[in-house]
Amino acid sequence: MSDVITGIYNAVDPFRPLEPGDPAYVDCEAERGDANILLDLGPGIIRSNRYTCQLYAGHRGAGKSTELLRLKADLEAKGCFCGVFCGSGR
Repeated sequence: MSDVITGIYNAVDPFRPLEPGDPAYVDCEAERGDANILLDLGPGIIRSNRYTCQLYAGHRGAGKSTELLRLKADLEAKGCFCGVFCGSGR
């Protein structure tokens, strides 16, 4: 039994964000209050005539890094250059 639990525990790494298109990704848009990072931040970044800096905050493990990587992939597909810096309060 403990081998099964250990296997499950190690199969999920909450400190590794998922890459865009990862089959493990679960769309939680409805639980987030219909927030969609691609629609909430993307258009403002694309329309800006200057460099932008965005802050995306939330509870640990909520998927911020994964969502930022999704936004990065979407913006790069539209011809933008993106840099994502994930900080830690440790």
